[in-house]
Amino acid sequence: MNNFEILSVVLEFIDENLSGEITAELCAKKCSYSLSNLQKMFRCTFHIGVSDYIARRRLTAAAKELIETDTPILDIALKYGYNSHEVFTRAFARLWGVTPSKFRKSSRFSEIFPKFDNYVQITDEKGNVIMTSKIRFDVSHLYDFIKEHRGKYAVCFDIVQLMYINDTYGSAAGDIAIAECLRRIDENAGDDMLPIRIGGDEFVLITDYSDINDAQAAAEKILSLNGGTVKSGGNEFEVSMRAGYVLIPDGNLRYNKLFDSFVIAGLPRD
Repeated sequence: MNNFEILSVVLEFIDENLSGEITAELCAKKCSYSLSNLQKMFRCTFHIGVSDYIARRRLTAAAKELIETDTPILDIALKYGYNSHEVFTRAFARLWGVTPSKFRKSSRFSEIFPKFDNYVQITDEKGNVIMTSKIRFDVSHLYDFIKEHRGKYAVCFDIVQLMYINDTYGSAAGDIAIAECLRRIDENAGDDMLPIRIGGDEFVLITDYSDINDAQAAAEKILSLNGGTVKSGGNEFEVSMRAGYVLIPDGNLRYNKLFDSFVIAGLPRD
């Protein structure tokens, strides 16, 4: 298998086993690759370790169950590999910024860390695959919802200076900033709207508005919260976003082309 195929196998294997036994060692064994080489390739491509990726995917799946079911929190914790309510709560709060019980009461959005999309590849003149380090998430399972909103506007957001937050305050602070932005979008979105995380610092809000003025008004309501602060590790810092707009076209929609239009609609990243 080439590098692209190895990573594809690993990503699928992880998602198929989120509620089972899954470790970086098992991922390496699955693709008959050395653990050290897999770790290096995974981190080089996605800027995150295999174990961290597994943990974030598990916590995302757990968040979905918190919203969609009445399953006791301890049962969800045990299902996703946490041996106590307390351990699960600490891990959940580091990613989401709130406890599981508070999240269940106040949140609608669960996909803070969707599955990585690994279909993007570049080949050289000999046809050899050259891996790309661009981080993007697989939101193809939401494609039918997006198609139902042809002729409507999508509002594309990105976080201002997320790299600075990560470098200055640590990756845990970056996770809190991402969770805060998603909270602002989610809490100010209508029931017929869908927030999606499509990249490291990029989000899309699929609206039901065919008039760009309405889409801009929805975005301005969210952007009015810019400058609000969050805390992480004893540090307090501001979180802000920028926005752009794209009209979801009528007619045939190609997923890849639509995804790229979401990214292009956003303002330049830091």
